[in-house]
Amino acid sequence: MAQAPLTQKELHSIRSLYREKRLLAICFFIALAQFQYGYDSAAVSGFQSMPGFLSVFGYADVRELLAWLNLSHWLACIVIFKFGAFISARQGLWIASAIGVVSVVLQISSTHIAALYVGRVLLGFSNGFYATYSAVYIGESTPAYLRGAAIGLIVLQINLGALIGIVVDNATQTRISRLSYQIPLAVMFIIPVLMSVGLIFLPETPRYYISKDQDDKAAAAIRKLRGVTDEAQISEDVAIMKNAWLEETEMRSKTHLMDAFRGTDLRRTLLSVATAVAQAATGIYFIAAFSVYFFVQARIGSPFMWVTVSIAIALTGNMLSFPVVRFFDRRHLLIVSSALNAAAMLGMAVAYNVSPLGSHTAGKVLVGLSIVFTWVYGIGQGPVLWALQTEIPAQRLRAQTYCYIWAGSNLILAIFTFFFVPETRGRSLEQLDELFEKRLPAWKFRAYVKDLQQADTDDFAVRKETKGEITVAQVEDRG
Repeated sequence: MAQAPLTQKELHSIRSLYREKRLLAICFFIALAQFQYGYDSAAVSGFQSMPGFLSVFGYADVRELLAWLNLSHWLACIVIFKFGAFISARQGLWIASAIGVVSVVLQISSTHIAALYVGRVLLGFSNGFYATYSAVYIGESTPAYLRGAAIGLIVLQINLGALIGIVVDNATQTRISRLSYQIPLAVMFIIPVLMSVGLIFLPETPRYYISKDQDDKAAAAIRKLRGVTDEAQISEDVAIMKNAWLEETEMRSKTHLMDAFRGTDLRRTLLSVATAVAQAATGIYFIAAFSVYFFVQARIGSPFMWVTVSIAIALTGNMLSFPVVRFFDRRHLLIVSSALNAAAMLGMAVAYNVSPLGSHTAGKVLVGLSIVFTWVYGIGQGPVLWALQTEIPAQRLRAQTYCYIWAGSNLILAIFTFFFVPETRGRSLEQLDELFEKRLPAWKFRAYVKDLQQADTDDFAVRKETKGEITVAQVEDRG
């Protein structure tokens, strides 16, 4: 039985989410790629102080381990920029999984610090590929009205990975053998193996097949990913993506590296870089690194317990982000969440500076506000910034492309979003291309509907029957 097209009313209800349950399950699986990053970030910080690790490697500088990881992550991005046009999202995830397995084997079996560093470098490459291609796969597979919520699953998996990493470290910390750190490392086999097997049963993204002139496979991918059976709807979506791709192909024949820094693409490049930098500018990594220190200074119980509680609360924010990002504009959500976290960071700084050294009350304030911060980040900044990083880059360049301080950076982020970050909710990737070409200011993206050559794809348009044919009517109220 053919699936009836979504109406505008349904699109603004929870029913539309249920209708996309198959796609959401697939996105949850693809987002598992980021579980590895969250898990490793938490686990490696914990097992380096364990007797079993110290007996083999001594006191390895955690900053060096993280530095090598981040450096290789950056190098992976350069490789992707150079060869990304030849690697599909599915292939990229397979490459990440293979490199991830090798890196874990090296780290578990090594007894020399140099081999450990090599393992960390390879893991960074794996994480770099995972981060890029998981976002690309989700972004290119989901309809416009669902894309932000689906991308938010990435943040959920990062926090879930961090929570599991802390739990595993706590379970092995009393061991005095090498197993104390080998067990946490061995857990990292799970994600690459799951991804490698699961990807066998998934297609490439529809837009990838379009780029290879395989329209039939693109249609089949839509059926498999979303369970859509309305052939008219499938044909129309494929046609829209095909037309956009042909226009892009014509432009690509004249595309060079410097194009990312010219014309309308310069704006998109700067926005893409800014949203990526904003992830760090929020202060989330500062909180992640010093949360245990805060809980120790607060003297309110077991630091491990409070770190676990903090991450668990943050997960509720991640889960709430799913409907929030679905129904609220990206710009408004990012502005509000950044302003709230600026206040939280400022509150932590003021509480510490105005209180006597070792103040128990100040400690409680630090703990409370740090938990509030991570919750707000999980429901707003995290998922929105990830979504913007998949939506703003040009399609032809997509795959290649202390407390006071953090209080200020969050405030700057809120102001920057208001003036420069456009609203992308409900727009197809093809329409976003048009809107950037029209050089519209950020605050006009949301309401602009006239003179668009590309029709809404992904069911955001109002569909109606006209003499047996399906036509697309522009939606005048995009709220």
